[in-house]
Amino acid sequence: MGIICQILFHNNTEGVFYAGQMVAGQVTLSTDKLIQIKAIRLKLKGFAETHWTESKTDSNNKSTSESYNGFEKYLSSKDYLLGSESSPEMSLEPGTRSYNFACQIPINCPSSFEGTHGRIRYMVDVNIIQPWKYDSVFTRPFTVIQVMDINTYNSVSQVPVQAKTEKTFGVWPFKSDPLTLELNLPQTGFVPGQTVPVNVLVGNESKIRVYEVKVGLSMMITYYSDLSSGSNCERKSVTKLKADGVLRNSRKAYDFQLLIPSTPPSCFHLCRIIKIGYQIEVVAKVKGMHINGTLILPVTICGVPISPPMVQYTPQSSGPVVPEQSGLTLVGAEGAYAPAAPPYPWLEGSTLPPPSYAEAMHTHSDLEKQSVAGNLEEKSYKPLYPVFDLSTSTVEKSEGAALDKEGKK
Repeated sequence: MGIICQILFHNNTEGVFYAGQMVAGQVTLSTDKLIQIKAIRLKLKGFAETHWTESKTDSNNKSTSESYNGFEKYLSSKDYLLGSESSPEMSLEPGTRSYNFACQIPINCPSSFEGTHGRIRYMVDVNIIQPWKYDSVFTRPFTVIQVMDINTYNSVSQVPVQAKTEKTFGVWPFKSDPLTLELNLPQTGFVPGQTVPVNVLVGNESKIRVYEVKVGLSMMITYYSDLSSGSNCERKSVTKLKADGVLRNSRKAYDFQLLIPSTPPSCFHLCRIIKIGYQIEVVAKVKGMHINGTLILPVTICGVPISPPMVQYTPQSSGPVVPEQSGLTLVGAEGAYAPAAPPYPWLEGSTLPPPSYAEAMHTHSDLEKQSVAGNLEEKSYKPLYPVFDLSTSTVEKSEGAALDKEGKK
């Protein structure tokens, strides 16, 4: 059997926490034989990392490749369950032993994210240091959701917004009359689980037929390296709807109901090397060799709805000792539990129902293929994001918009 390690969380079995909360859990070690060790180290860490490679061709037509890397640390706190780096060799007797721990997540941590060229990840590591052997490392990742990013949320409009554009085809003196696109949204901040009424007006005064109108939510990710000149941009389609087009010299109004799926929150200010933004896109697809009409409006995806008052995660002076922010503390008494944070970051009495949690199926990390260290659970990890049931909110669903979801390409 060797060594079996189980890492559990006391105050959130799914391993989803909000920035500013306490992570409290238990490490259970089991072995069926005597094992010589130097120490057992527990570490909580959170970081962002980026990596990609670009190919270049010089004047002699010789191809070279250049790698770009970025790293930023948010949480790094460790303690020893047994021994230390300088401890003499000791015997770990057969049996099962448990250790309770607690650690405050810094309030300014960005949300967990897994992308093609980078990731923001949080994890608990248990490192069993053995003499004359490679260390045995056990890892349990967990998700962190940022809900206090005031700089991002202040940019959200909670009043209706509108965007409009015109497009013509051909050149003078054969330039067509304009194709007009108009987009109306009730606000610019949304959460996963919310159905957004997207009102689109297409005015086709040209002689080019619009055969299809699409609307969708796209995620725009920019990865940066530690070198100031290195960046890599990526666009991911999060969700789409489509409807029939518009005839020549006609106008048509659309009421799309766009359901926001599980997806990471917007992130512009808290991570130096990964920026995440969103935009609503409207595309009027036209026949022939002409370029489609396109309209884009930036929006914000929030970790929680903006309306409920948030809990202030301030350590209390009375009661059990609460570790300092980002300080790992071991809870000594067997069976004892560290003080738990509120399960959700809004005050009691709020009418907001608890969310469910789901993976964002449109995100993945190519860094997994390059990772050598870490166990299988770490490599296959996908964060869970809160999805809210806002069916009783003030956003009404319009009737009679027969729209089909676009199939996967």
